[in-house]
Amino acid sequence: MTFVSGFLPSTSAFHFSNAWPHLPLLTIQTPFGPINIGDTALGVCGGMCYVARDLFEVRALPPTATAPPSTSDDPVAQYTIARFFDSMTAGAVATYYALMDPALPDHETDLSQIGLAPHGRAWVMINEQWPKIKADIDNGHPSPIGLVLTKSLNPGDLGLNHVVVVFGYDLVGTDLTLHVYDPNLANNDAQTIHLSIADPLHTTTVTSTGHSGLNCFFHLDDYTAVMPWQRALFVAQSAPPSPVLAGHSFPVSITMKNTGITTWTSAGSNPQRLGSQNPQDNAVWGRGRVDVPQLVPPGSSSVFNFTVTAPLTPGVRPFQWRMVQEGITWFGDFTQEIDESVQLSPMTASIQPYPVVIGQSRSYTVQVQDANTHQPANATVSVNGVQAGQSNVPFTYTFVMKTVRVFDPETRTWTIEHIPPTVAVTAPGYTAVTVDLGVAASESAAA
Repeated sequence: MTFVSGFLPSTSAFHFSNAWPHLPLLTIQTPFGPINIGDTALGVCGGMCYVARDLFEVRALPPTATAPPSTSDDPVAQYTIARFFDSMTAGAVATYYALMDPALPDHETDLSQIGLAPHGRAWVMINEQWPKIKADIDNGHPSPIGLVLTKSLNPGDLGLNHVVVVFGYDLVGTDLTLHVYDPNLANNDAQTIHLSIADPLHTTTVTSTGHSGLNCFFHLDDYTAVMPWQRALFVAQSAPPSPVLAGHSFPVSITMKNTGITTWTSAGSNPQRLGSQNPQDNAVWGRGRVDVPQLVPPGSSSVFNFTVTAPLTPGVRPFQWRMVQEGITWFGDFTQEIDESVQLSPMTASIQPYPVVIGQSRSYTVQVQDANTHQPANATVSVNGVQAGQSNVPFTYTFVMKTVRVFDPETRTWTIEHIPPTVAVTAPGYTAVTVDLGVAASESAAA
């Protein structure tokens, strides 16, 4: 048994069957009013099958709805109808008509074997179409195929045919079973088509669990993968207050509405997430991604509640986000851009024991706190520009006064100034502070 890994009708295709309400396939606007053409109630199996493959190619989940759309402006209806037309190419229609022709034999003839007449349906299925289907499956791609369910020259009977997607096969000797997604039977993983490929020269019976009178099938050669409509509408956001303090964390909330056809999920290797922008994939605010909190089907909104941390360097920083399907594409609206002003945070610092003792080696601790949160802050303690220790950690130090001779030109005398050491505390994201040592400067007359 060979199957396309990750594809099952019950998880990868629409959860509703091909039983649509009466919606036009095409509406032409005229001065006299709209003209509706076609009717989805007659079936859009080709569109549903193409959508299933499209979704699989980008590893996106289908809508969770269990009933088809009821209005023409529904994105799921619009996209499915567009893909229905894509499935009805000139080549596909010509192949249907050729294989529907009552004059076409199911077997080979003397003329068909020497190229003077079309091959019979058995030859077409076994020698021409089955190898194409097998190649799709072996290469990991579901394979849309057309089912010829009638023999008629009436163009109006084209709609009696059908489209399914092959997602696996069993080949036991010459007995072939195709496992198919049939859009007429939602969430059904057990639909099959069976035939023997032993003798393409003679009439070959094809049986199907979902259809009687299956005359032939063929590979839809014109399928081209299209990016499913992944759309997102920006609804609202609560951003960090401005200005914000460097290194501080803030709760934010962003609401996005799913206006596409896929269901957003945090699962799998290609989940949909909220991603940072301006610039794309930045981590300025401490994170670049936010998972969707739950499955978000088309038409639903998702509220992303998360925490961001302001950068440690001051300045103006943009705050903006957008939806992304990882490894596939960015999509939908950008959130409103907010230019956040980031300011350095204040901190407080004191030394213990206080005051310091000049000229003696002692153990000191410079206690540093965030002035707003009153939480300990990790900072560097420097004495006269040279690192002496870390904040909130005891260190041993001998403080000495700096002696400076100063000349007074008015009195034409020299004095000696005794200047206490300067203790500065610095930390990323904080305004530097100077520590009060409790020692004052003094002066005396020079000898």
